[in-house]
This record gives sequence, structure tokens and C-alpha cells, in this order.
Amino acid sequence: MAKNLFLAESRARRAYNCDGCGASIPKGMTYFRHDPLNLDPGREKKPSEHWCFDCISTSGAAVDPRTGRVRVSVLQVLSNRGDARTHLTLPYQTIARVELIGIGGQLSRFLEADPSRVHGLSPRQFQEFLCEQLDAMGFEPRQVGDTYQKDGGVDILFWPREKRGFPFLGAVQAKHHQHPSRKEGPSAVRDFAGVVAGHPINIGVMVTNTSFTADAIWFARNKAPLLRLRDFTDIRRWLAGNFSAAEEWRDLPDSIELCPGMVVPIGGPHGR
Repeated sequence: MAKNLFLAESRARRAYNCDGCGASIPKGMTYFRHDPLNLDPGREKKPSEHWCFDCISTSGAAVDPRTGRVRVSVLQVLSNRGDARTHLTLPYQTIARVELIGIGGQLSRFLEADPSRVHGLSPRQFQEFLCEQLDAMGFEPRQVGDTYQKDGGVDILFWPREKRGFPFLGAVQAKHHQHPSRKEGPSAVRDFAGVVAGHPINIGVMVTNTSFTADAIWFARNKAPLLRLRDFTDIRRWLAGNFSAAEEWRDLPDSIELCPGMVVPIGGPHGR
């Protein structure tokens, strides 16, 4: 039975041995990490696996420019290296294959059955899920670095897929919590608003799998015009394929006063 591996390019946080060829992967070296989904709480958690850069880079696999992932078989990886272990017993039987593919789609299908499962995801899986939703909305998402890498507060960049109309660049900060009762406060919103204002970013979106405090919502609405907040309620809508409901337009005001006495009606979320 074939087994899929979901690999992401990363830097070794400590020394590992390659699961493909057994070579040493020193701390700090670029390599590929496999993080099993581990979405079933009733089963024993599977450990991460590690593949050296040489195994993957010499396999002839093509990198997807959007997701940074590729698909390649174990046998192809090992045979291209001329490794004698190609026909030996491996953790993945000879019909197994390695697939470096995005897991956002699988996560979306898993979460549709029970949206509360989003709290059991890892931070990296939550970002994969958000990339899948942005893709479904018609955007090109690009994760920024490694999940645990310092990135200045930006986890995902996105822009319109269709090259027409007015182009813009958006940034997402993912705030993942394991406890549904934990709310995101105003300090994180203020920090992200500063990041958006200090870079050539046209709009920032902070997404949490729980909710925001009243102070956080007030700050975003009144002090951070380039920032949008989305919470668990929005995630439930996205899982249902609803990306254009009135709730998505709630940040647009009913009218705007350009100068004293000159008020222009916009329509707002209820007028669309």
C-alpha cells in the first residue's frame, strides 16, 4: 500500500539521519522534513521524518513555484543516487512513493466534517489550511519561510491570481490556539498593524482559529484601516465554500465623509 510523505524544505534544528540514505544531516543544514498529519487523536502520534537535501535535489523532481513542493517516488530518489539500498527493505515498501505536495486540501476536507478540529492542528498545518482557502478565493498564496522562523509577523503573502484590474499585495498573520476559549488581544493586532504599515503591503489579514477580544476588534476598526480580522466564525464559512457572504464585506463602511458636509454613500455590507 502506497504511503504519502508531506515534505517541506527546512533547516535542521539538531543533527538527524536521513530516512532515505542514512546520511548524517548536521544541525543548521538545509533538508526536507516530513510531518505526519496526526489528525486522529485516538492513534499513537507518528514522529517526524527527515530526508537529506541530496536525496531530494538529485531526484529530478520539479518544484511547484506556488507551493514550493514537488512529487517524487522513493525508488526514483534512491536510484538516481545509485544507492544499493534501492531494493532493500525500507520503512516504505517498494511500491511506496514520496509526495511533496500541499496538505491544505486534505485538511479542508477533514475539517469540513467537524470545524472544531482546527484547534488540534499544528501551527504549520493551520498555515497550510489558510493557503488552501486563499487559493479557493482566487489568490496566489506564498508561505513566508519556515513556521518557526522569524518573519517579522508575516506568515503568508498573497496577491490576485488573475492579472487584471488593480494589483495589490496582502499579508496574513496566522494566530493558532489549541484552546477554543483563548482570545486574541489588541497587542498582537497593534504589532501586526505596524508590520503592514511599514512594508509595501496593501492589506493585512489576521486570522485566528478562536476569536478576538472587543478591544482588538475596536483597534482594528478605528486605528488600523489596512487590517482585517477573521476568526473561527469566518473559518466555518470558508469550510462551507462561502467566501462572498455579507460578513466578508463587514469592514466596508456604509458611507465615508470626504470633507465636512460631503458624505459619499458606499453601500456597506447590507446594501450588497
